[in-house]
Amino acid sequence: MTAFSMQDNELWTRHLLGLLTQVAAAVYVVSKISWPDRRLRAAMLLMFSSGCFKYVERTWCLYKASPTSLRESSLAFLRTIVGSLASRGGRYRKGYILDERFSDMLDDGRLKYAHAFEQASSSAITLVSDTPINDTLSVEASQGLVVQKLQTLKSNKDRYRVYNYINTRLILVYERLYTKALVRLISMQRLDMTDIFGSCEALAECNFCFCYFLICNILLWIAFLVYALIFLFPFLSTLVALMLFKVVEKGELYSRADVTVSYILLIGALVLEVASLFISIQSYVSGMHAIHRATKQWSEMLGQYNMIKSFDRVHENNGPKGITSFVPRWIGKHIDDKTSHISISEDLKKFVLDKLLDFGTREEDWNFASMRGQLALRNWTTSHEDSGIVKSDSNLHQSINDVDFPTSVLIWHKATDMLYYQEDINNISDHKMKKMSRELSNYIMYLVFKCGAMLTTNTELKHNITRESIERIFGVRNSILEKEAVMLVFEFHQGLHRRSYGASHGDSQPEAQMQLLENTMKSVLPRAYGVAQELIDIHKEAACWDLVAAVWVEILYYIAPRCGGAFHSQHLASGGEFITHVLLLMQLLGPFLPPPSS
Repeated sequence: MTAFSMQDNELWTRHLLGLLTQVAAAVYVVSKISWPDRRLRAAMLLMFSSGCFKYVERTWCLYKASPTSLRESSLAFLRTIVGSLASRGGRYRKGYILDERFSDMLDDGRLKYAHAFEQASSSAITLVSDTPINDTLSVEASQGLVVQKLQTLKSNKDRYRVYNYINTRLILVYERLYTKALVRLISMQRLDMTDIFGSCEALAECNFCFCYFLICNILLWIAFLVYALIFLFPFLSTLVALMLFKVVEKGELYSRADVTVSYILLIGALVLEVASLFISIQSYVSGMHAIHRATKQWSEMLGQYNMIKSFDRVHENNGPKGITSFVPRWIGKHIDDKTSHISISEDLKKFVLDKLLDFGTREEDWNFASMRGQLALRNWTTSHEDSGIVKSDSNLHQSINDVDFPTSVLIWHKATDMLYYQEDINNISDHKMKKMSRELSNYIMYLVFKCGAMLTTNTELKHNITRESIERIFGVRNSILEKEAVMLVFEFHQGLHRRSYGASHGDSQPEAQMQLLENTMKSVLPRAYGVAQELIDIHKEAACWDLVAAVWVEILYYIAPRCGGAFHSQHLASGGEFITHVLLLMQLLGPFLPPPSS
């Protein structure tokens, strides 16, 4: 570990100053000590050099993982890719590279070690950027070529292995940002002869003379020896220092306790270096820099925040009464952050990927990351045009088009809850979509209102006002079941719903601002009821859970590139978030990320 957060990487200059200060102080102290045995002084110098090397290595890794350095690395990588495409050119070369990428995605989640450094740097800059950009390869390739690759992937039964590939890349990114793995990656790549000078086939095509090949081989072996020496220096210096210390005549000059402690420290340092060396070599020999897909690679949990469940008096079932329920309620009120976590289901992961591939195979839908339900509603309206189920001035349209993003999330969250407990409209065929819709609803509420992704002050106030409205509806009830609580809110607004959604376009600017302020001070429950009621009406003619799930997954795509670099990088250090996987899926499967201006 080199850092516990991105702030540590940004403060690499502080570590550099600490390095210089400590080295200067150590040199001064050592220079004042007399060394009766030269072998002991040599052992000290070796350990001092090894310590300086490790500290420099850590500081360098912090610098390379800082946002500024990552941007520089990304620009250099982009220039290399563009130059390679320009020199070799053509649809064939781009198609070959795309084939290689999609083949890697389906290859049991494995990555080629030779490309690990570039892949880690490329994905790292995506995660730390507040405006992530599309992958250069996808942008350079023709749209038809990308669609062709996505159609092939969509028809492949092993397409869900893409998640293993994303997991592996995120492991690389984590190690790139928070550990010293960068040194190991670069060292191993430099030891790969074909990686330095290219393949023999490529060299043969150039028709170089024998002398040039001879010079190349000499330089190759020199580079090999230099990198091997750097790679092995900490281990060798510690080993030699231990041997020198062992043969030194200690006699009566040093106490037995000091000698014992010195042996323990030297042997401990040697064990750590052997372990580090073994891990590095094992990673290289295995031909991959990742854990096998059968091993758990991230938390695989979805954060859940449900507004109704956040009330201490609401329970999923008939819980304990009296004093036995007071203590949990008190703890929940003063300590609990009102969130929970559930295991992410395979159905949800498949649904998110399949929906992404559906969008990707239709060029006209490539702007789906700039939508937050509009595309789902448009497609639904088009497919049910004859029935006139959804009108352009409906509550559904207004809840998506006429309010800001966090408010729209809040409205649809409450509407999804109200719809979830309408027993008369639910059937067995809806169960999967119904379950995924609520999980996505609670997850996006968790991202927005608990993690602060795209949250505005106005919407946070609206959220609190909505909670207060629900509190008043509950009245004096001390304990209430979750289903009963949701239906109580629904029935309360059944007779109060009114269609008033914002200021008219003809208002003057001051009046429009006043109306906006008044809307901020209103609960979203009436609007949520209106959306839920229209969804209930829709279900009388066609299943509505497909529409609800489509809206929520579209919102997921919308928020993924807009969470901010700090969100993705910080959560990567604490187990990772599913939204980060979605972001990399959108970048690597095609040019689906929104333009920086949006």
